[in-house]
Amino acid sequence: MTGLIKRAIFVISCIALIWPYHVFAADDAVKVKSKGGNALVTRLEGTAFLLKKNTSELSRILRGESLTDGDQVTTDADSRIEIKLPDNSTIRFDEETTFALTSLAVNEKEKKRDVNVNVVIGKTWANVTSFLGNRGGFAITTKTAVAGVRGTVYRVNVNKDNSAVVKVYWGEVVVSHRPLTSTYDASGKLAQPLKVPAPHPVSGPYPVSMEEWTFIVKTMNQITIKQDGTATEPEQFKPEDDTNDWVVWNQTLDKEIAR
Repeated sequence: MTGLIKRAIFVISCIALIWPYHVFAADDAVKVKSKGGNALVTRLEGTAFLLKKNTSELSRILRGESLTDGDQVTTDADSRIEIKLPDNSTIRFDEETTFALTSLAVNEKEKKRDVNVNVVIGKTWANVTSFLGNRGGFAITTKTAVAGVRGTVYRVNVNKDNSAVVKVYWGEVVVSHRPLTSTYDASGKLAQPLKVPAPHPVSGPYPVSMEEWTFIVKTMNQITIKQDGTATEPEQFKPEDDTNDWVVWNQTLDKEIAR
């Protein structure tokens, strides 16, 4: 089997996985109109494939291209992509990552946003802007968890078995269990969107049951979500133990944003 055929099979398989697991709104009470509803591809290294909403045909993504609600993307091997969202947040995806831009709703006049990205597999790095008024939110979801923030820097790794790790480099991230029993409509979205529970500490040092849990993960802490949807308490990680090409690449680009 040639390398090109293998890549095509990988991309199609990953895109197929995403349909049952579209993200739900981080705050069901927030109903906003999108400011253009577009995200911009600001950096592309290698190759990434796009599946537009309500289509079945894959296309290659180009730098400078606009993406919108419902677009689904898969990065190829040895490829990375950076996207600037309507709220000026920056989000990056490593090689062999599949994700969907489920909501890009931003209303600057009313100081509201509802930005949601659903990650099926792979590595994600988010540099999230603080949004004036803190109404609505920004969330990255996996099959079993929701990581919602106001303004911070963090990354999410989603593994093939649906387990995940959330690492926070600055700020705080509210990580909550995502129910697996929700009802989806024909488009893959929740028929009745759920509201993310308000942050509250959960005691442990033992794994928390999958029925309901919420953790606030602070700077230089990480949390692991297991394959079955249970989670362990947040724990600190050391910068020297977290140095790899993916982390260094993102931190270098974040410094450019801060200038």
